[in-house]
Amino acid sequence: MAHSWIQSFENEYEAFKAYANIYPNNCTFLIDTYNTLESGLPNAIKVFDEVLKPKGIRPVAVRLDSGDLAYLSKKVRKILDDAGYPDCKICVTNSLDEYLITSLIDQHAKVDSFGVGENLITAKSDAVFGGVYKLVAVEKNGTIIPKIKISENIEKITNPSFKKVCRFYSKDTNYALADVIMLKDEAIPEDNYEIFDQYNTWKKKNLSKFYVKELQEKIFENGKLIYKCPSLKEIAEYSKKDLSTIWDEIKRLNNPQKYYVDLSKNLYDLKNKMLTNNQHGNN
Repeated sequence: MAHSWIQSFENEYEAFKAYANIYPNNCTFLIDTYNTLESGLPNAIKVFDEVLKPKGIRPVAVRLDSGDLAYLSKKVRKILDDAGYPDCKICVTNSLDEYLITSLIDQHAKVDSFGVGENLITAKSDAVFGGVYKLVAVEKNGTIIPKIKISENIEKITNPSFKKVCRFYSKDTNYALADVIMLKDEAIPEDNYEIFDQYNTWKKKNLSKFYVKELQEKIFENGKLIYKCPSLKEIAEYSKKDLSTIWDEIKRLNNPQKYYVDLSKNLYDLKNKMLTNNQHGNN
């Protein structure tokens, strides 16, 4: 429901009533066009009682799009509950981002769902994704020939050759320890594996008591789709499960711990060799 819908009617009550008659099974009323507590919510409840209840239909939700969302959500929740609509959900919108959502949760706002629009589309906090998409290898007579892109900007130097990405998990906690980018034909380690920072190589850590999962899955083969595309629900469940293996210290918004994505020793050596050869004018 848009504000313009409500404004196109003589009054808010008539707008809600018309909407309920057209979409009786999907009533989510926007209640902040004029005054959330004095006008929007009372009119919504009136239409719930007069239009939906006689049909045996329950309202879906009310939406807040302005004002003090934490305060209003608590007030709206109590009024809805007292009116006999504890199952009517509260949705909030209004330029939400991860920081506002975290703040609302910290304030124990009575919110069932968050509608994120402009700040999701425009990636407000990280407007540019820091990555490059370049050719890393060619195949000639069945042999993979690695290629590298060199730049004065270190972060734009590519990692050469055909690769795979492996995630190391602790056998004790099932939490992710680190990701390692390896050459495609490298053997997956079974125990005692040393990771290191590719830029500060003195930063090293020995991993033990772990298991490894390859993160990439083949989608196309010989131009044909061989991957079973999951449903949105399956994607959401998978993402939730996967995030549960990441330490809370890494997921926090403020001053998060760094999650390590390192290169294998073989890939690191290949990259250095190619950089050195190019410095000497070799291809």
